[in-house]
Amino acid sequence: MKLSNRQLVIGSLQPLLFCIGMYFVILIFSVFVCSSIYQAFKSNKKAAATEVKSVPVASVHQQVAVSLNK
Repeated sequence: MKLSNRQLVIGSLQPLLFCIGMYFVILIFSVFVCSSIYQAFKSNKKAAATEVKSVPVASVHQQVAVSLNK
């Protein structure tokens, strides 16, 4: 069966169309990846600046031992 001219043109464009499609898929995916990395670094600086220091609290057993020693 002989292919028509239209089928030959579409068949020859298929690799080109595939590459163009993959380019756009990778471009959109890279935008999401880069934006998530940017947000991770951006939010990390805010969390370090607003860090709250905790004060150690004695447990119940230590408080009871101190009150019994007095």
